[in-house]
Amino acid sequence: MNGSRQQSLGGKLASLLGSGFFRPLSRPSAAVYIDCAERLVHASDEGGLVVYKEARALIGEVLVSHPDIHLDEDEGGLFRNLDQRASQFFNKLIEAHWIDPRRTSLDEHYILVTPSLRRLLRLLQDLGETRPAELKDFAATLRSLCNDLLRPDALDPNRLSPEEMRQTVKDLCDRAARAEEQMHAVETLILQQEEAQRTSESPQETLRRFLVEFHAGEHMVCYDALQEAGLLPRLTQACMTVQEAYFDPFAKQRLAEGIAKHLSVDLQMAYIEAESWFLRLQKLLASIPKKQRAIDGRMADFARISNSRHRYQTEMRGRRPEQVKAYMDAASLLYGGKSFATLTNEPGMNLLTPKIEILFGADSLARSPRQKTQMNLALPDSMNEGSAEAANDDIRRHNINSLTPQRAVRMIEKYLPEKGGEISTETIHLSTEDDLLDLFAVLAFDRGNSSSLSRTVRWRIHPARADFGTEPVRIPLDTQADRQIERFTIERIS
Repeated sequence: MNGSRQQSLGGKLASLLGSGFFRPLSRPSAAVYIDCAERLVHASDEGGLVVYKEARALIGEVLVSHPDIHLDEDEGGLFRNLDQRASQFFNKLIEAHWIDPRRTSLDEHYILVTPSLRRLLRLLQDLGETRPAELKDFAATLRSLCNDLLRPDALDPNRLSPEEMRQTVKDLCDRAARAEEQMHAVETLILQQEEAQRTSESPQETLRRFLVEFHAGEHMVCYDALQEAGLLPRLTQACMTVQEAYFDPFAKQRLAEGIAKHLSVDLQMAYIEAESWFLRLQKLLASIPKKQRAIDGRMADFARISNSRHRYQTEMRGRRPEQVKAYMDAASLLYGGKSFATLTNEPGMNLLTPKIEILFGADSLARSPRQKTQMNLALPDSMNEGSAEAANDDIRRHNINSLTPQRAVRMIEKYLPEKGGEISTETIHLSTEDDLLDLFAVLAFDRGNSSSLSRTVRWRIHPARADFGTEPVRIPLDTQADRQIERFTIERIS
């Protein structure tokens, strides 16, 4: 028992995962696999057996019912003959361990639907069907839970035997889990209503969904049961009863004795399992009011979506697009396949222009012309010769102080005339501002075109900070043009 408790869910399913049991569900043809499994389960007898020929025929019928699904090569997609495709698909079901061949004699050949497939199919049926009619039992489920837990001796260890305690707690957990699933089904139905409301085509349909269909839906059964039957306060009291049993060592001891005898485990492990049962029951009961508050939020969201949709359809969009669409749909239905030249004499189609072009979507929106602002490039009359000279001086100063690749190349060629040469700020000495700007240009670029040799000059910077980054105080400093800079080395690479 100890080893099984420590084993994870993935470890328990390792054999199914390794055998490719779930691989058909991830293929594009998953719907065909699921329908084949459902048909085979329904056709099987009490022992899970299906006659071999009947199973092949059922698979062929399912393949015919899915003409739009493309089968891969290993599923028989290259075969034109239906029997060959059914045979290939039959082999894929065996390979996934969904069915097993059974030959009882030379004349009797069956296939066995595996128990794992039956459990998987039940899970898929629960996912694919909301079963709104079953929500009508929600109030009865909660009412029975509250009645059983609010009795004075509901979980009394002095009244219940170990086996009765185990059966009682297990039954309460199962019913609470069922109630929680029904609450999730309610939320699913509300989400479906929201999706349908977002695609409503007219204001009338929007109002009908909001005022009639939504409030008459099956999801309102659970909501009304919680609100009108006064079950929320009773659920809180029932949750307190379970909490008291959790803190009662005698109740846990009695439940542990029942679990130990039922599962044939030692009493210590059964005691731990009993604690988990009480915690699970308490969590399930406490989740129902929380889920009810979440459903309240979903219903408020549906009201906001309905209001926004109706406002858009009535105030913003109006009826004109609907009228135009209805006119175009009617014209398409009556005169589909004809040209405009043949519709001149048709009623309602008196065209006023020989050339027709219908725009829709973004092309139908009016476009405002985009005009560029004109710029006056003429010099003002007040500009004299002196101001022009001042402007030229500003341009020359700007060019002198700008950092360019050509400026960096001049410094590289001056101090490193050959490829592979290196120079450090420790060995060169710069004294003017112009030389310092040359050095900054070298740091700003890593290549430039040589004006004398008509080729590209490249260089690389090796800063001393790369060696002493974790100890900044050890980084050497050099003085250049009365300024201190961190030492670095310049290497010419081309």
